[in-house]
Amino acid sequence: MSTPHLPQPEVPYSALVGQVIKQARVEQGGQQMDMANLLGLSQSAYSRLESGDTMFSVWQMRECAKLLKLAPSEVLRRVEHLEDQLSKQDVPIVEAKKTNPAGALVGIALLLALLSSMR
Repeated sequence: MSTPHLPQPEVPYSALVGQVIKQARVEQGGQQMDMANLLGLSQSAYSRLESGDTMFSVWQMRECAKLLKLAPSEVLRRVEHLEDQLSKQDVPIVEAKKTNPAGALVGIALLLALLSSMR
């Protein structure tokens, strides 16, 4: 019997951005619907942004940062910090989830664990 091969974890960059914005929103007690309304999106479309299933446009990220009373550069600084933490665990950051869906799931689980340990 062979041991099952675990996929190489990876994290899509869009998931990093989404999780940083989500973390700031949750810390401030904000709701997804408020963010969605600001961007002219449905709550489900906004949820896909936070999960990294779709990518924030630069404009959307700017508007979310403003609502969260953050500079867009602060959002990106937090993303870079997470990226550094994940790279220390040999988790590559990729453009999109399509590269390795199973690896993306493993990587996102690591990202969520990292975020929860930072609270």
